[in-house]
Amino acid sequence: MYAIKMSSTAEMIRTARTSRGLTQRALAARAGVEQSTIARIENGDADPTWTTVNRLLESAGFHLADPIPTVPTLAEAATDDGDIDWTMIRAVTDRAERSPTDTALMIGAEPLDVNATTAVILAAIGAYLAEQHHLRVPRWIRHTRPLDQPWHLPGTPRMVEQARRETPPGVARFNIWIRPDILHRNSS
Repeated sequence: MYAIKMSSTAEMIRTARTSRGLTQRALAARAGVEQSTIARIENGDADPTWTTVNRLLESAGFHLADPIPTVPTLAEAATDDGDIDWTMIRAVTDRAERSPTDTALMIGAEPLDVNATTAVILAAIGAYLAEQHHLRVPRWIRHTRPLDQPWHLPGTPRMVEQARRETPPGVARFNIWIRPDILHRNSS
């Protein structure tokens, strides 16, 4: 087995597969997943679990390098292009669930150099986590103004309405509509 380390999951899976001369179909057969799953991951359309990534890499003859333990933060969920890395959001919320004592550290740092919408979304998620773990809301979150217009993930009108209904009050206060189950990664 060889260790590999790369920045994006899509790039990592594609590089592992092609460096072994495998087609998506061949890797899928080895890993016991659908070829379409690999295509969605490589196109950046899927957000695979660590278990799935590890299974695909091992099926190509690689393994993930053992990471240095770190605490993910909401600030790290802001991408260079001003978007949100939802994988990082889920890493933060899942870590908060497993290690509530790390929550204050994960939500304390203010994201820098982000657009206004991204800052408000991150603040809303930070407020949600503070509320869940009975923590004092960090200053940067308390001073973040709500959006003028509601923000929600893309979806059908029915999905948007469901998000509006299920959004926790602390998140809705920022005029952000996100269902709590969106913030946590499903295990598989």
